[in-house]
Amino acid sequence: MRLPLLTSLACLPLSATAEVPQVVTDIAPIHSLVSQVMEGLGKPDVLVSGGASPHDFQFSFDQADAVQSADLVIWVGPALTPWLDEALDTLGGDVDLLVLLEAEGWPALPLREDAAFEDHDDHGHAEHDEHDEDHKDEDHEGHDHDDHADHDEHSDARLDPHAWLDPQVAQAWVTLIATQLSDLDPDNAATYAANATAAVADLAALETEITARLAAAPAGDIIVPHDAYQYFGTRFDRLAVASITLDDAAAPAPDKIADLQARIAEDNIACVLTDPQARAEWSDLIREGSDARTALADPIGDTFDLGPQHYRHTL
Repeated sequence: MRLPLLTSLACLPLSATAEVPQVVTDIAPIHSLVSQVMEGLGKPDVLVSGGASPHDFQFSFDQADAVQSADLVIWVGPALTPWLDEALDTLGGDVDLLVLLEAEGWPALPLREDAAFEDHDDHGHAEHDEHDEDHKDEDHEGHDHDDHADHDEHSDARLDPHAWLDPQVAQAWVTLIATQLSDLDPDNAATYAANATAAVADLAALETEITARLAAAPAGDIIVPHDAYQYFGTRFDRLAVASITLDDAAAPAPDKIADLQARIAEDNIACVLTDPQARAEWSDLIREGSDARTALADPIGDTFDLGPQHYRHTL
């Protein structure tokens, strides 16, 4: 809240007049990580919520105003939300950007181009290691809007953008978020750092909890609705064998449905997941006549309240 100068000088200590940056985030899991870092100081805004898909979201006037008023936009990157890339170009302004896919220090995985995964996992890890080496020579952790036009030259378009589903990636991103906020708001740097330390510890504990729960769960191959689960599967050694589609905006062709039905019958697939971004009837159709189970996954966390605890509930 901005106070008149006379009131500020008469009633408040000098440090209290410093304003916390206005932050806009793209999706609810990133909003949750930023909320943890900003705990006790301020609350970020989020653009995509309430069951909307981040890939083909319809940008509103209110959200355009939020972006124009922001000091900092923290987002996954154009590979997940290309509409935000276009909006930032159109809206202009002096907003700072933290494009998480372009930052260093986290285990990136390449975007897969085939919905049958078992032949690509080893190759994917090899590309991931090579990509990490390439990233060491770049520095894209934070930059202002003048650098935004260079996005197409970066490698984020080749990465699987669903990286928040790995809690170790989330730990690295929390540290980046705290650093960027501290650069913009040095008066509160100690609070951002302390909040980030607490968030990293909680994310490490969450990883341990998930590992224990999965160890107690029955083994078995799974098929996912679209290719959003590579990071989670890689981190917890529960890689899916195929997806119904690569993209949640695409519909599977009839021959794809037939291939998956045959695969479930031949390979004894244990479970076919669905999620709020995909049509449940696809999962039901390919399971028809089999013993494969189904379960609802929620990689964006549409069914959970926004806020610091959202990320934990999503995983």
